[in-house]
Amino acid sequence: MSNESTPLPAGRLPIMVVSHERSGTHFTMNSIAGCFDYVSNPWIDIDRHQFNINYFHTPSVKGLLLKVAEVRPANIVKSHHEFEFVKRFMPATEGKLHIVYVYRNPADVMSSFWRFLHTWDWAEGPLEDTALGFATAAPMGQLMRYQFRQYPSMLERWANHVEHWVDAARRANNIHIVRYEDLAEHFEDTIQRLGRRLGMQPARIAPPSRSENVVAGGTVRWSPEQGADNRAAVDQLARAMFPALIDRLGYGPASSSLASAI
Repeated sequence: MSNESTPLPAGRLPIMVVSHERSGTHFTMNSIAGCFDYVSNPWIDIDRHQFNINYFHTPSVKGLLLKVAEVRPANIVKSHHEFEFVKRFMPATEGKLHIVYVYRNPADVMSSFWRFLHTWDWAEGPLEDTALGFATAAPMGQLMRYQFRQYPSMLERWANHVEHWVDAARRANNIHIVRYEDLAEHFEDTIQRLGRRLGMQPARIAPPSRSENVVAGGTVRWSPEQGADNRAAVDQLARAMFPALIDRLGYGPASSSLASAI
């Protein structure tokens, strides 16, 4: 572990924030840090850039997460891995590690991710002319390190990621779900609900800046053509492909403003 890690006081568990890329990950991390006295910068990144392990080898991933839990850092742990990487040993983390899973409307995720990938000068993922083209493109490049198998499209990759983590939260007491839009639009209520799940009272309730500690992108300057950010078409496609999931996540016509049923 990094010597920059700050230890937690007795009686508190470390927190890992998990999400599909571009789902409000750092806004969630900063919110937890600011409201519950954790540390979001520096964070601990469960990625091959920080830890040299085989992420497809279950014992290695288990050993890493349990070691983090043993060290008990106040620094928030971050991951974008899909649930299949950790499902075989999730019960071993209960009572040792809180996992907060944040998800976001798929049209906004696809649009943000599409723009984000165009700023890097390596093949992080598919580079398409439109947000819809990106959503329907097959995953490729370095982003594939977070997925266990190939998917026909980026949108199907997103659906698999969200659905399996949300399903896991129904079975595990230490996986807690946050919808990004609830955190952004109903901050106090969402923090209070999360605090009850974590067994902690917030020390304060103050939303962080949207630009704080974020991964804004690379150094390549890129601007899409007019009309290329066609996220309305992505939204329509997502609703057609995954109607039950979209409604379950709180984006359907019958959904409430707070996705509290999850």
